[in-house]
Amino acid sequence: MAQSLISIKKRSTFVNVKEKGRYIRSFSFNIQMLKNIGLNNNIEVGFTATKKLGNAVKRNKAKRIMRELAKKVIIKYGKTNYYYVLIAKNSLLTKPFKELEIELEKVIRWILIY
Repeated sequence: MAQSLISIKKRSTFVNVKEKGRYIRSFSFNIQMLKNIGLNNNIEVGFTATKKLGNAVKRNKAKRIMRELAKKVIIKYGKTNYYYVLIAKNSLLTKPFKELEIELEKVIRWILIY
């Protein structure tokens, strides 16, 4: 288990994860991940909700949901010394939270296998 979750703040980090990291598609969100030894056994997480998702209210709600998912699932099952970027899809806003939690857990566990 990671020491803590840290939020990604810099755009350059998001771009670096996009260019060099793995990209995994899921039904409600996409995940980008990249290993970085210099994170001192922490996990850095970023959240993206584009304008395709809707207005500011919907994008903010999607980010709040993804933050809670990260607190419950990524800190428990995620690998340390990794960046994770969660990208919201439209179905994220309509699915129950418990189903989203199960979906993210399955994706993270699948990543650990491969």
